[in-house]
Amino acid sequence: MSNVADALRALKIPAKEIAEKSRLPIERVLAILDGSKVALSELRAIGTGLRLPMHVLAKGERPSERSSVAPLFRAVRGAHQDYDVTIEKIATFVEASLELLPTRRSLPTWLQGLEAKATSYEEADRLAKQFRAIVYEHPLDDPASDLPAVLGSLDGVIISRLLYSRYEGVSLIAGNYCFIFVSPRFQGRMLFTLGHELGHVIAHHKNGGEALFEKAGDIGTFGAHSRQEAMVDAFASCLLLPDRGVAKALRMFKAHYNVQVPAISDFEILLLARFFGVSFDVAARRCEDLELIPRGAGFALSGRLKKEYGSAEKRADQLGVPPRAPIALPALSRQLSASVSQALEGGNVSIGWITDRLGLSIAEVLAANKGRASL
Repeated sequence: MSNVADALRALKIPAKEIAEKSRLPIERVLAILDGSKVALSELRAIGTGLRLPMHVLAKGERPSERSSVAPLFRAVRGAHQDYDVTIEKIATFVEASLELLPTRRSLPTWLQGLEAKATSYEEADRLAKQFRAIVYEHPLDDPASDLPAVLGSLDGVIISRLLYSRYEGVSLIAGNYCFIFVSPRFQGRMLFTLGHELGHVIAHHKNGGEALFEKAGDIGTFGAHSRQEAMVDAFASCLLLPDRGVAKALRMFKAHYNVQVPAISDFEILLLARFFGVSFDVAARRCEDLELIPRGAGFALSGRLKKEYGSAEKRADQLGVPPRAPIALPALSRQLSASVSQALEGGNVSIGWITDRLGLSIAEVLAANKGRASL
């Protein structure tokens, strides 16, 4: 049996799916699964079609089961009887990153100072304010649309994109580095997911635990599933919409648009959403938590906007609400980019090794080597 056959069987990928995604004849796929020698072009076709790192196929093993970081993926592996490409790609990325990055003996100093003492909204707000005080010059006022860049430059934090995945976000701590992955989605959604996963790093991963792979329904439900998720949703909300910043922005909006009515309307919430870089629903929920609008009013307003205008976003565009600041997820965080450059310049790894294990294009690797890693 060849390594490729071993890998495909271990991943439990049906022959029909391999043939469809690789565009190889089903007869050829069946022969490969039976141990037939695989041509390099076929290996590339299978890897590209299944979006699997080539070395997974070449070695004939699942990184989430047999790599140095395998224990972090035990729980999520157990939840999936069939193969899950994202799990293998993340395991590969983390293992490769730890080979490139300097060894850390302890968690980052900024993280050590953040201690979740309870699972509550009040504690989430306190932690959000404490984190803001660490990273922002004006911590109680500033929008956090630059959170990807802030985290990408923060000691011990590695953030990256989660391409072609059903998951919205992934977070874990390995080798005393904090890893956060976010899927490219609607801009407001991406920013909230990033804040949500940062909340997990602070409140949960810091004390150990396995990797978290979260789908859309796991993020932004504010307690529909568990107190743990309610806590990190609250953290993301308080982080991205600081209470004093919201109050200041609302006063500014009312003055600028000459709004005389004291009550908060959907117009002001649309302005808040765009100004702070979040979705209408997140902004409305924050207004509810700050007791600016009645509990449940946000859901009702969102439903009305969808019914009458198609979506809150379409209504905002019709009203001429300024767009959000762009959310740029880096291909490589600053620290990992520096380590990639050092490894390439020292001849310790090849560009092919980097592209395969970190899921980058050659252009992105070359940009990283010049200190210009970006998305």
